[in-house]
Amino acid sequence: MAGFTLGGGEGLLMTMHGAGCDNLLSAQIVLVDGKQVEASSESNQDLFWAIRGGGGNFGVVTGFKYRLHPVGNVLAGALTYPPGRIAELVNGFAKFNESAPDEMVPLGELLRSEQGPRFINHICYFGDADTGNDLLRPLRSPLKPEHDEVKVISYFDAQAAGFRPAPFAHFQSNVFLPKMSEAAVEVITTAVNNGPPQFRVLMVGFLGAITRVRANETAFALRQPGAEIDILGSWSAPAEKADAVQWVKTLRDSLRPFAHGAYVNQLGETSDELVRAAYTSNYERLAEIKRKYDPNNVLRRNQNIKPA
Repeated sequence: MAGFTLGGGEGLLMTMHGAGCDNLLSAQIVLVDGKQVEASSESNQDLFWAIRGGGGNFGVVTGFKYRLHPVGNVLAGALTYPPGRIAELVNGFAKFNESAPDEMVPLGELLRSEQGPRFINHICYFGDADTGNDLLRPLRSPLKPEHDEVKVISYFDAQAAGFRPAPFAHFQSNVFLPKMSEAAVEVITTAVNNGPPQFRVLMVGFLGAITRVRANETAFALRQPGAEIDILGSWSAPAEKADAVQWVKTLRDSLRPFAHGAYVNQLGETSDELVRAAYTSNYERLAEIKRKYDPNNVLRRNQNIKPA
């Protein structure tokens, strides 16, 4: 039985309007006993709290009502830097996040190239283009991108660019770093300099509206400023899989001393340890609600929360 995962998010609007689960108004849910209920701030409040980040652990969502926000054109595109200078560019990305306004969505990406690993800043700004270009000066002038593709485009095109790949064999995991310390940057730099033939490290800046919700207000607990580090290894031939998976796990585990939590939707494997890391202080409450709505753990083919 499949569930519906409503997580926190890498949506481009989370800095302005919060996570996807913050904008859910109500949901129609079929429970494991076949009963259909509504979850909202007025009915089944405990279930409403749990599904906003708790994934498909409590029922199957058949319909939901969202708060929508109008969006027009945006200033968006990629700043691609020459290979190398990884530590400098990651530090520049982290510093930029510290002062970025809600209208700015920064995504940092590390990829392999024939000349060595390179860093890309993916930018989306939801305000006046002139103001946005002024804000981007620290990422342009001192850091000197090799290619600058930032321009005014529609929000739909910005959302689609580079983030709708065809299915491919891969393994991924992640950690959440409240601070990009020098030690953490050194770990990332060493890993990408010795990475497998195909990898990606995506850094999703957490700032703005998503961080102004209390951690216990929804099941989704990643509410502090910082960056989600999403680590992915892929392979073209089965013989390459083991090395790619091991590289992802090694980098993830090496970053754990600096981490606080994880993003549940980007975990490539499940375990009680990883699920607890994702929900942190909310886990015990989720386990109690799981016992109420799914005491026999029927909905377990997911990042599973076991009944208390």
